[in-house]
Amino acid sequence: MVKILRILGQRTTNLLIVLLESKQAFTTAELAEKLSVSARTIRSDLKKLQAWLKEKEDVVLSIKPGVGVSLKISEEKRKMLKQKFSKSLDYRDPYSPEKRRQLILKWLLQSDKNYTIQKLADKLYLSRTTVYKDLDKVEAWLNKYNLKLERKRRYGLKIKGEEKNWRKAVADLLTLLKGSEELKHILGEDEISNLEESRIDLNTYQDLKLLFANIDFKKIEDILLEAEREANFLFTDETLIGLIVHLAISLERLEQGKDIEMNKEQFNKLKKKEEFEIAAFIAKKLEDKFSVPIPEAEIAYISLHILGAKYQQSIKEAKLEDIVEESNSKIVNMAKEIIDTAAKVLEVDLSRDREVLMGLILHFRAVLNRLEYGLSLRNPILEEIKDNYPDVFAAAWSSSIVYEKHLGIQVSEEEIGYIALHLGAALERLTKNRKVLVVCGSGGGTAQLLAERLKRRLSGLQIEGVIAAHKLDDFSFADIDLIISTIPLNKEYIVPIIKISPLCTDEDIEFIQQEMNGLIKENKKQNHSRNDILDNLIDEDLIFCSLNLNSKEEIIKFLSKEMLKRGIVKVGFENSVLKREKLTSTEMGKGIALPHAEKKYINSSKVIIANLAQDVQWDERKVKIIFMIALKSKKEAEIFFKNYLRIIDDNKLLESLKRAKSKKDIRDIFLGSISEKQ
Repeated sequence: MVKILRILGQRTTNLLIVLLESKQAFTTAELAEKLSVSARTIRSDLKKLQAWLKEKEDVVLSIKPGVGVSLKISEEKRKMLKQKFSKSLDYRDPYSPEKRRQLILKWLLQSDKNYTIQKLADKLYLSRTTVYKDLDKVEAWLNKYNLKLERKRRYGLKIKGEEKNWRKAVADLLTLLKGSEELKHILGEDEISNLEESRIDLNTYQDLKLLFANIDFKKIEDILLEAEREANFLFTDETLIGLIVHLAISLERLEQGKDIEMNKEQFNKLKKKEEFEIAAFIAKKLEDKFSVPIPEAEIAYISLHILGAKYQQSIKEAKLEDIVEESNSKIVNMAKEIIDTAAKVLEVDLSRDREVLMGLILHFRAVLNRLEYGLSLRNPILEEIKDNYPDVFAAAWSSSIVYEKHLGIQVSEEEIGYIALHLGAALERLTKNRKVLVVCGSGGGTAQLLAERLKRRLSGLQIEGVIAAHKLDDFSFADIDLIISTIPLNKEYIVPIIKISPLCTDEDIEFIQQEMNGLIKENKKQNHSRNDILDNLIDEDLIFCSLNLNSKEEIIKFLSKEMLKRGIVKVGFENSVLKREKLTSTEMGKGIALPHAEKKYINSSKVIIANLAQDVQWDERKVKIIFMIALKSKKEAEIFFKNYLRIIDDNKLLESLKRAKSKKDIRDIFLGSISEKQ
């Protein structure tokens, strides 16, 4: 079986399995539907399969025009091959459970016809029982969009709900289906060459084609690029692709007679905005190119997506003062407070980074529009952010209290992901552009030599000056981030000091890099006060070791009840946590989840820590460690997340926490991590 897979590949092997399963002949279109690929892909795979089967004397691939594709094979040989394939997991279930559910959603959302349970079972090579279980998960996913899955005997399955919710679901499904096929099997050479000058990357184009095979996406892109020139602005590439998706969905639904509906008050409000004019321009061009009449409500719907879009703007050319003056004061204050909170958690100084403040202000402008009109936000690189920048993602989560204080709503993990991107960029700038003052006893040749060596070995440093120690008192530190000195300095200054040897050894270089990347530590007095607060946040009787529960819901209910019993939270806390989880996952990466509720349900600040007896599925991933958070103040959140970062940055500590066998060990590992990291 492994040898066959290696020669044919998974997809062609699945094609062979389908042909072995049935004695009937299939058309190319039927095979394409069964395997969720294009007819072009089937024709390509049939050639590959035919070439391989030519070496087999007792199996012939029959391809007859007007009849179809089948295998000419003895019953004995068919039975033997089926048994061989049955030993492979890919035979009974060529898709993972997650992939199966995505395919079911795709089929149900795209088809005007009703699917029966049996038809889904046949397409997926599964039992009806397994399909029933998958449909429960599918139904839960649809519920997030206020869509209902109707199940009627002898009638089949049908998705019901408002058109705007249907469109949101389809747009979000596209991000889940990414990477389903190899591009070369879906697109022809002409289509690929047409994309050479496109802002749509090939993988995204492939994904769009899987959902909307008959839509010319290049035409839509050209219309949007023309709208950019007309209105004198630029969409980000991510926003451009999002608009292409929404316009493709609109065109397909309008052709099916499925119009969007909008209440008169909202329509009149939108019609007064300049984005409506841009939307009208786009709609007129779409009508001309696709011969589909676009009603005014649809134009208003397009303008909604433009309102919630992110625009490219050269922050380096912009003036912070102008951006602040043009922006809602609520946005400006929220951006400043989020930066301050995250900086304290990360132990860095971001107060002089104008770009992160301008970037967040511009980002939150679009956020307010999305909130006002109920637009969803998709972050296609969310999982990559969690995996590659868990510390920055956690710091962004720590600012959720600020977000909710200013906007009065629960922040989604997609939104947290975007905040993390801005913070991550600020950290990159911080470590790459450290302005350094070099100090030695005389400020002469030794210091000059050291400065040159530092420039050569550490490209991220900007040497701003070389001076003698006795001149430091007269020096202005306005533009200095770091002092590197070859002698002990008996006085404290407003910037950190790194002492190294005059020879600047490899150990010195490594130490400087650690300071640049690990960022500025606060003084011992502050750390001591934070230990006291952490002690109060984490009680030993609120730690659960090897907790043997099997689902996210069971864990949330159990831990919430433990908090309620102790009077830490109010009635309603549990429902608030579950409600939040439906809106957005609190899975953080690295096998950790941080469930929490609205602040109004918290009586006193505490954190529950639980390590699980076995990994439990938490939405898309599995988790082993749970921190259930009930924090009332921003300061407590800063302190908790600062220590949380120390754990996730140290894989040994994290593994120790997951394997710990007693409450005391868990508490000591978490609280003791401060001293271990210093």
